Amino acid sequence: MKKSILEIYALAVCFFTVTCFVIALGTALYAIVGVANPSFTLNSYQYAQFQSNDAFWKNCGMAHCLGGNGVAEERPSEADLTKKREEAYSRALDVEARGSEQTLLKCLLILLVDAGVFAGHWVMGRRARATSAMA
Repeated sequence: MKKSILEIYALAVCFFTVTCFVIALGTALYAIVGVANPSFTLNSYQYAQFQSNDAFWKNCGMAHCLGGNGVAEERPSEADLTKKREEAYSRALDVEARGSEQTLLKCLLILLVDAGVFAGHWVMGRRARATSAMA
């Protein structure tokens, strides 16, 4: 049975929408993990710097370690440093969870658009097949 150009086009679009769907679905699943457990999806460098006071102090950078006048602070007591590290870790987890929520929303929107494009082209392909079968 010979396929029409319209049917080939519609089926090609369906193939690419399925591919896009699979990629968006995988990304959405990873984003769900990030929302449920942001410490798991936090990148390794950030995760490592929050595991000990020494690692935190070594890698804290300008944002955490400089005083108001731009001069580096002396290392605080272990209790203060632990408090700063835990607060920074909590903020990093909040940022990671929010980023995952945004990614999840983007993926859901992509999946919605993808489903509409697929459905429209699937119907178009079926109609083109029925029309070519009649001829």
